[in-house]
Amino acid sequence: TVFGLHEQHVYFEGAAAVITLVLLGKLLEARAKARTSAAIESLIRLRPKVARIERAGHWVDVPVDALMPGDVFLVRPGESVPVDGVVEEGDSSVDEAMLTGESMPVGKRAGDQVFAATSNGSGSLRCRATGVGEATLLAGIIRMVGEAQGSKAPVQRLADRISSIFVPAVCAIALLTFLLWWWLGGDFAAALVNSVAVLVIACPCALGLATPTAIMVGTGQGAQAGILVRNAEALERAEKITVLALDKTGTLTQGRPRLTDLFALVGDERQALRLAAALEQHSEHPLARAVLAAWQEQVGAAATGHELPAVSQFNAITGQGVEAWVDDQQFRLGAPDWLGQAEAPQVLALQGQGKTVIVLARIEAAGVVVPLAYLAVADTLRASSRAAVQRLQQRGIKVVMLTGDNAATAAVIAREAGIEDFRAGILPAGKAAAINALKTAGSVVAMVGDGINDAPALAAADVSFAIGAGSDAAIEAADLTLIRSDLMGVADAISLSAATLGKIRQNLFFAFIYNVVGIPLAALGYLNPVFAGAAMALSSVSVVTSSLMLRRWRPGQ
Repeated sequence: TVFGLHEQHVYFEGAAAVITLVLLGKLLEARAKARTSAAIESLIRLRPKVARIERAGHWVDVPVDALMPGDVFLVRPGESVPVDGVVEEGDSSVDEAMLTGESMPVGKRAGDQVFAATSNGSGSLRCRATGVGEATLLAGIIRMVGEAQGSKAPVQRLADRISSIFVPAVCAIALLTFLLWWWLGGDFAAALVNSVAVLVIACPCALGLATPTAIMVGTGQGAQAGILVRNAEALERAEKITVLALDKTGTLTQGRPRLTDLFALVGDERQALRLAAALEQHSEHPLARAVLAAWQEQVGAAATGHELPAVSQFNAITGQGVEAWVDDQQFRLGAPDWLGQAEAPQVLALQGQGKTVIVLARIEAAGVVVPLAYLAVADTLRASSRAAVQRLQQRGIKVVMLTGDNAATAAVIAREAGIEDFRAGILPAGKAAAINALKTAGSVVAMVGDGINDAPALAAADVSFAIGAGSDAAIEAADLTLIRSDLMGVADAISLSAATLGKIRQNLFFAFIYNVVGIPLAALGYLNPVFAGAAMALSSVSVVTSSLMLRRWRPGQ
C-alpha cells in the first residue's frame, strides 16, 4: 500500500466510514435510551439524602437509607418527601407532578398518603413512614419501567423470527452476487466489492431497533404521565381492547363513601351507629370506613367515654358483610339480601336514590335474623368518570360495569356515568366468571379495579388496569397501574398503546422497504460499500429519530 503496488482500490476509507457510521447509529440509540430514562433519573435526583426524624422527643437529621417503617419524620415547607408515609399532623399541599403527571398540587392532611421525591408546599407535615428503600412507590416505578423497557412485545418476536431467516438469505444473496459478477464479468475486485455492499446494506440494524426504541420511549412517556406498564406485551394488547369491564366503588366513584341515612328499627340511632362502628372497626372496606367516620364525627375523634364495645369471633364474609359477637350476642352487618331485607320498603326507597344500603341485625337462636337498623351510604361519581367513559366509547370500546352492589344503586351510577351495560350483585368469583364470559364471545377484554376483591377478575382479563390508590393485591395482578386514581388514565393508556404500536409498525415498514430497495441496488453494482454503510447507518438513525417522535405524545390525545 505504501509503495503503491496495488492496482485496484483497497477501500481503506470505506472500512473506516462503515465503522464510523455504525458507531454513529449506536450513539444515537444510546442517546435515545438516555433521554427516555431522563424523567426517572430526575426523580432519583429529587429524593433527599437526609430526613428529619423524631428520636426520644427530639428532631434529628439522619440519612434517608437509615429510615425504618414506623419512624416519624418531618417535612418542612419546600422540602421533598424522603420516603412514603401517612400524614399524622399538619396541613399542606404537595406537588406530585413527577409521579402522576398532574400539574395541580394535592392537598394533604392527617390520614393522607405522601410519596418519596414529591415536593412539599408551604405547610409542615408530620408523617409516619410506611414504605422505605425498595418499598417506596418511586422505587417501584423505576423497577417497573426498567423491566418494561427490557421486555419484548410479540411484534418484536416476529421481527426476530424474520431476522433469523433474513440473515442467512442475505448471506446467500451476497455469495450469489460474488459468483455471478466474477463469472460474468471476470473481475474479482468488483465481484468482492458488490458482494460486500450487499452485506453492508442489508445489516438488519434498523429492523432490530424498530421495536425496542419505540417501547423504551413509549414506556418512558407513560411513566411521566402516571401510567406504569408491567411489560411490553401488555402495552401491545391494550391497543386491541374491545370491551372494558370496570368496578364501581373506587374506580368510577370516589371510593370515599359517607353515611347519609340511618333508620333505627330497635333502640335509638346513636346506639345503632355505635354497634355498627364496633362491627366495622376491623374491616378495610370503603363502607366500613364510612361507618367509622360517621361515628367519629358524632362523638369527636378525641372524645372520651365513647369507646366502642369489644368484639370477638370477627368474620368478614366476602361480598356479603361482617359478623361478630358483642356482649355475648351475635350481630351481622351487611347486604340486605344476605340478611333477608332485600324487599323491605325503606331499603328499596334508599336504593332508588342511588345509595348503598347495609343492614344491622342480631342473630337469635336457630339463626333467626332480627333487623335493628338500616344504614345508607352514598359514594359520588368521580368528576372525570363520565368524560372518560365517553372517550372510551368513541374509540369503539364497549364499557361494562361489574359491581357487588344492588341493582338499583348500580343503575343510578351507571346512568350518571353513561354506561348502558352493567352487572350488579356480583361476588368476586362472579366478576372473574363475567370476564371469562365476555372473552368467550371473542372480545379482547380489559378489567379496571382497585380492591382485593377485584384481583381474580384482573388476573382473568386479557389486559388489566389497577387504580394506583388501590390495594397491593390489585396492583400485583394488573398489567398496567395508573398512579392517579382516575379512569381517564385508562383512555390515556390505550392511546399510548396505539401511538407506540403505530410507531413500531411504521419503523418496521421503513426498515423492510429500505432492505427491499437497497439489496437489489447493491447486487447490481449501483452502491459501493461506503454509500451502503451510509445508507445502513441512516436507516438506523431514521428509526431512532422516528421513535423519539413519540415524546410528543401527551395524555388526553
